Amino acid sequence: MILEYKEIKYKGKRVFEKLVMTTDFKRMPKYFTKDEACFLFITNGSFQFRTPTNVLTYSKNEAMLAKCGDYFIEPVSDKENIKEKTFSAIGAFFYPDIVKGLFETDLSIQLFQNNFNVIKVNIEPLMKSFIESIDFLLDNPTVTDENIIINKLKELLLILSKSENSTSINAFVASLFVPHEYDFNEVVQKNIYSDLKIEDFAKLCNCSVSTFKRKFTAYYNESPAKYISTKKLEKATQLLQIKSKPIADIAYDCGFENVTNFNKAFKRHFGKSPSLYRLSQ
Repeated sequence: MILEYKEIKYKGKRVFEKLVMTTDFKRMPKYFTKDEACFLFITNGSFQFRTPTNVLTYSKNEAMLAKCGDYFIEPVSDKENIKEKTFSAIGAFFYPDIVKGLFETDLSIQLFQNNFNVIKVNIEPLMKSFIESIDFLLDNPTVTDENIIINKLKELLLILSKSENSTSINAFVASLFVPHEYDFNEVVQKNIYSDLKIEDFAKLCNCSVSTFKRKFTAYYNESPAKYISTKKLEKATQLLQIKSKPIADIAYDCGFENVTNFNKAFKRHFGKSPSLYRLSQ
């Protein structure tokens, strides 16, 4: 649930925002659109950002830069033992048609090689001062005009390019709108022990559910549901060898939503409960 929201728009598009929301959600797609890149500074709380091949945790006074792509925003897992019930951040959003006018650069550049999709940004004194200035503008929108907005966007891009040691501002800006390329198998294997649904896998692979299922079956010679379930249960049998490891932790580590679902799946596959299986070993 969103508790507070403020934004600054330029040419009808959101470019700066302040957001305060509760963390009582499970998973949601990134809330910026396909052709955007996003800078986010966390002012309170924490959250997880799931990319196609990684899960990154960001906490208070940390910042991230995300290129255009498909991601999920998730609350920090219970195992992290972080108690915040709310999350707040200040964000900036970059669009090719707007950024193109800020620098003399060709945003169609495809030769620039940069392997990051989401990175943690170094928060140095210069960046802190910038964030404070955006916070002030969001709280005092009457002092904001187009010239200030343009200069603030340009200032942020320059600071980010210096923070990331880019060879030039032109190269950095161009790289923001070149999506990182992922290997299909890598995306599947990196997320196989999560509680992602098939629809979520498809989104991370940037394809429809039907296309994902077709590609998956062609690659693994099994349906996604059967292959993923089997892999999770195989891992569970390995973890059950650790006598001191609680069943609930094993269920979580293997990507089951809860112990009940884990017990049902395990018994259906092996003919006995995880507890009995452990005792029989």
